[in-house]
Amino acid sequence: MPAPKRRITAAERDRALRLRRKLTASFGVVGTAAVAALAVAAYHTDAGTSTTSTVSTSSMTSSAATATPSPSSTSTGSSALSTGSASTGSSSSASTVTGGS
Repeated sequence: MPAPKRRITAAERDRALRLRRKLTASFGVVGTAAVAALAVAAYHTDAGTSTTSTVSTSSMTSSAATATPSPSSTSTGSSALSTGSASTGSSSSASTVTGGS
């Protein structure tokens, strides 16, 4: 047989409501501080740079990407993929990708 339910008193109810208000306010303050910390971190982070390596500007060369289609890659309306090659990089570091059948 289950134990009979005890009614809570007004003092217990008020204490529980105060605790809930304190917890709600605390979570709000902590959440706001976390968002502010993330905003500061995002402001100081530049996605285009890296601080782990140093490269002098005199040794940097410009790189270009080119794509060279092969003669058999004309549009014929078939479902086959066209062949070709693409290369990118500078004189010291270059890569070429070829594909197709």
